[in-house]
Parts: sequence; structure tokens; C-alpha cells
Amino acid sequence: MQEKTKQAKRMLSLVMTVLLMAALLAGCSDVTNITMNENGSGSYEETASISKSLLDQASGGMISDDTILSYMKTLLPQAELSISNEDVNGTESKVIRAKMNFKNTKEFQKVLSNREMLSVKFSPAYFSRSPIYMPVEDEDEGSALTDDLAAVIGSNEELMNAVLKEIQNMEVKMTIAFPYKVSKTNGKIGEDGKTVVWDLSQDNDITRLYAVFQTANSLKAPAFTGAENGKYYNTGVTVIINSENMLDYVDVDGQKIESDYLFLSEESSYRLTAVDINGNKSTIRFFIDTTKPSVSGAVNGKTYTGARTIKFSDKGSGIQKAALNGKTIKSGTKVSKKGSYTLVVTDKAGNKKTVKFKIK
Repeated sequence: MQEKTKQAKRMLSLVMTVLLMAALLAGCSDVTNITMNENGSGSYEETASISKSLLDQASGGMISDDTILSYMKTLLPQAELSISNEDVNGTESKVIRAKMNFKNTKEFQKVLSNREMLSVKFSPAYFSRSPIYMPVEDEDEGSALTDDLAAVIGSNEELMNAVLKEIQNMEVKMTIAFPYKVSKTNGKIGEDGKTVVWDLSQDNDITRLYAVFQTANSLKAPAFTGAENGKYYNTGVTVIINSENMLDYVDVDGQKIESDYLFLSEESSYRLTAVDINGNKSTIRFFIDTTKPSVSGAVNGKTYTGARTIKFSDKGSGIQKAALNGKTIKSGTKVSKKGSYTLVVTDKAGNKKTVKFKIK
């Protein structure tokens, strides 16, 4: 009996996680109102709702308000939270409200990044909020969501369809009141000229949110930090792009993206060109190589009775140096003298291959 209770609790936790993330927090209804001050401080209010019948259907009525609030607290630990039962467009719903203040743009970015990795830029010239660019293998997000729901809900097709319907019909909006007049945006400007509303519902393909307050006359090109032109790296690289004028796009090896924050980790040569809305642009090229050089002629830990011809190569960044017992050698060097040897081969990205061997 005790084991069955544990299993039920684990299933309840899974149902809560998927439902709240997929339906509540992406929302049957999720409305966010933000006020930003000139110094980057401001306030954040979010109201999310999900039909009570869907929650009851998923959990058998076992999900309490305290459970929901505890889960929400893990996502928005800074927020003042409340929950209530309300009629939303004729549907009895659970309504969760979150309120908090932020001191600066960094804190604001942290608030927005609780559910998605985001970059936020705010200045007297422009506001920009964009997803952090992290290229991964192509994946159908809709299929991934369906698979997750199927794993949790099992063979309950009726419940699966109900959840997916909520997601497809969800209303998601973000409103930001700025301290400056907005001249250009991909949202809808309010009557005061300073407030912008973005419709982020599922059928809207907006990823980056932006608002331009004034177009600076600066001819200064965007600047890259985190990577240097012509450099080799043996780990993932975080590239941040700062621009006096709002960034228009970044060309990453022929692909145009709208993010000013990139994390690149796959082995490759990269060419990045950042272009602002005035047409100023700058380009860098760098390389990521995480593979150690290859060595032939000797195997680590082996003992040989005759001469060895040591060869080495690197298909990525190329060989920087190779040393045998501290002395520089070239590929193809023949070693015949008896003794213990340590070969260290280093490529231009700093990857090292060490081989220790002996000749009797």
C-alpha cells in the first residue's frame, strides 16, 4: 500500500510538471504586464489561468492550491504569489498571480529567464528581448511536447486531447510600459505612445521583442565580446554583441538570427557578422576544436623492444607543437634509444594528447 502511494505521488508530480509548464505557464491564458523606468528598474505582474476541470481530470482532483503555489515558487522565487478560483470567459479556472519588482535590467532578465533563456537589452535608444541562440539538433517541438504528455498521461487519449486543445487555444500577451516614446516596434503601440503589447499566442511566430525609442546617429559598428577574431577555442564559446544602435540581425555562417547572445559549442569554423539598424556592421571569424590530436607509432602505457616512428596530426585547428621529453620534435621522428618517454602533442586550440611509452 505504501509503495502504491509513493507511485501515485510520483505520477502526480509528473502530471503537475507537464500540465503547468505546457498549459498553465504557456497558458490557457497568460498575461504579463511590465513597467520599466529609465534606470532599468520596474515592476512585473503575471496572471495565468487554467481550467479547473482540466486540472481535476489530470489529477483526479488531488492537486491542491498549496501544491500549485509551491511549484510556482520554484519558478518565480522572488514573486508574491496568490491563487484563486475565478470565472474566465465562462470557464471555472484556477488563476495564479505573480507580482514582483526588479532593481535593474539584470534582475529583469533573470525574471524573464525563469522559463526560457533570454537576453535583454534596454537603453534610451531601444529595448530588445531575444532568445539566447544555442543551435542544437533539429527537433519538432510539437512532437516533443506530445511525447512528454504521452509519457505522463499514458493512454488517456481524452486527457491528451484536452491538454493539447488548451495549448492551441491559449492566449499569451506581454505588455511593457516604457519611459520613452516608441518610434518602431514589432508589437502594438498604445495610445500613450510609450506602451507596447505583444501577442505571443501559439499562432504568432514572434521570437524577439523590440521597441526603438530613437535611432542613434552613431556610425560605431556592433562589438563582439567572448570571442576574438582568428582565435581557436577548445570549449563552447559565449558571444555577446553590444550595439549603440539596435541590432538588426547577426549572420552566423549564412543564417540570419535576431539574437545578441549566442552560445556555440559544435566543432566548426564560425563567421559572425553583426549588423545594426543603421547598416553598421562588424565581422569576426573563430574556430572551435575540442578534439585532441591523433598520434601513431606509440601507445600510451606500452613498452617496445625496438625503434618507433612517431607521427601526429590534427584535422581541426592543426598542430601547434609537439615535445618528446620536453624537446620539440616533428611528425615522423624516429626514436630508438632505450628509456622512458613522454610525448605531448598540442593543437592550436590547446587540446593536448599525452602518450607515455618505453623502449627496452
